[in-house]
Amino acid sequence: MMSPLTRPLGLLVALLTLVLAHGSPAQAGLASGDSADSDPDPTWGWETVFYDGFDGPAGVWPEQWHNMLFTNGAAQNGLGQLEVGHLSQIRTNTGWTLPAGTEVRVTAALLMPDTGSNYAAFWVQHPNGIDPREVDVIESYGPLKPAGAQLATHICYDDQPETAINACASTGRPPETIPVTQTFPAGSEPWSTFWRYSADFTIGGDTVQFSASDTAGNRPYDISSTPDARRVPGNAAPFQLRLSNKDVLPQYAVPGGTRQSMLVDWVTVEVKYP
Repeated sequence: MMSPLTRPLGLLVALLTLVLAHGSPAQAGLASGDSADSDPDPTWGWETVFYDGFDGPAGVWPEQWHNMLFTNGAAQNGLGQLEVGHLSQIRTNTGWTLPAGTEVRVTAALLMPDTGSNYAAFWVQHPNGIDPREVDVIESYGPLKPAGAQLATHICYDDQPETAINACASTGRPPETIPVTQTFPAGSEPWSTFWRYSADFTIGGDTVQFSASDTAGNRPYDISSTPDARRVPGNAAPFQLRLSNKDVLPQYAVPGGTRQSMLVDWVTVEVKYP
C-alpha cells in the first residue's frame, strides 16, 4: 500500500510523463513547425478575385471578357482553352481598384504563336489617360524574330504615326524591355509549350516581379523590374487584363510558322490585402 508521502510524488511523475509525451498544453492545436505568430504556408492570405478556365463549348465567346473596338474577338476551342486569333484584342469586363499596400499576382498559362508575323501578349493595363501604366507579363514576336519573347513596363504610349519612333524616349519615359527567350530550355520556348507567366506587384509599390514556371515547378526566370513607382499600377483607376494578338508591320514580317493563334489555358488574379 502506497504511503501518504509517496502518493504526491507518483502523481507528479505521471504528470511529467504525460507532458513529455504529448507536448505542452499551451501549444495544442498548432501543427508541427508552427508557432503562434508564424505560418509556413506560402499561400496563406492570398485570395483569388478572378479566374477563367475557358471551359465552354467550342466557338463560344468567353463571358468574362469583351473585345476592343475595331478588333477581332476570341473563342473557346472546346478543349478548355481560349484561342486568341489573328488581330484579336480582348479585355476583362472587370477592373480592380485596390487599397495601397495590396499585393497583386496576375498569372496566365498560355502558348504563343510560332510565326514571325504575329505579336502576341498578356498584359496589365492601367487605363489612365494622364498616367498610362502598362505591365507586359509576357509578349512574343515568335521564334523567327530576334526579339523573341520579352517582358516590359510602359509609362508612355506612342500613338501618333509621326511621333511613333522616339516620342516617349524623348520625354524621358521609354519602355523597359527585358528579353527572356534565352532562359528557356531548348525545345521548350514560349511558342513550343505551355508555361505559366506571372507578374507580382504591390499597389503603391515601385517594382514588378516577373516569373515563369511549369507544372513541375521549374522557373526559367525570376526578374525584378528597375524600381520606378510610375511603372506599377496604382489605384487612381481600375487596372484590367488584356490578351492581344497583333500583326507586326509588314516590313518586319518574317515568313514561316503554322500557328497564328495564342492559346490560353487559364487566367487568374490573386490579391493579398495589407
